[in-house]
Amino acid sequence: MSSLFKICAGIGAVIAMSFATGCGSNGNAELRVVQASPDTGEVNVLLNNKTISSDIGYAGNTGYISVSAGSPNLQVIPINSSNPIVNETPELASSSQTTVIVANYAANVEGLVLSDNNTDPPAGDVQLRVVNAAPGISAADVYFVPSGSSLSTIAPIITSLGFESASSYETLTAGTYQIFLTVPGTKNAYFSTGQLTLTSGQIRTIVALNSTTGGYTSITLADLN
Repeated sequence: MSSLFKICAGIGAVIAMSFATGCGSNGNAELRVVQASPDTGEVNVLLNNKTISSDIGYAGNTGYISVSAGSPNLQVIPINSSNPIVNETPELASSSQTTVIVANYAANVEGLVLSDNNTDPPAGDVQLRVVNAAPGISAADVYFVPSGSSLSTIAPIITSLGFESASSYETLTAGTYQIFLTVPGTKNAYFSTGQLTLTSGQIRTIVALNSTTGGYTSITLADLN
């Protein structure tokens, strides 16, 4: 091999390595998409123009999908259309977890991008986050009511959680809780989750939604454990 060829080959290798790094070859991240738009129907999820999940119905989600860290183009497209209703470029750091919620009615749909917590809570504890993705709830107080207690005796942990807003993660002792969303400043409940039993080390996100049969409901997402 000539010296000139060796030099050119070496330069080419450096360029190739630089290109790979510039394209976001910096480890993996986890991405999850939730379909919370009541009148949008099923959707496909694309990352950099490649389908990573398909036919996600209302109140459904992709679960965490391992993707390359970086700033990919995320598109959510109804199955009966070629036009994206969400077109985002989320920053996905290496080893991070990100949730994108497809929120609001179809006429005003947008993507709510959330950074998730994947760090273990203290021993014996759990963490809960609440997201208001119900278009009919402009704001709500949020109560975490332990089993055996009454809503009437509990103060709200979160106040006036607005539509398309997420609370911070709240640390609680592991156990059984019922989560209520109420009209702000009152105990008049929009809905409750029913009893949720949480074991030490679990992290969960509760997403409030419009119910397809009227009123409101929620889904519970497993962020960790």
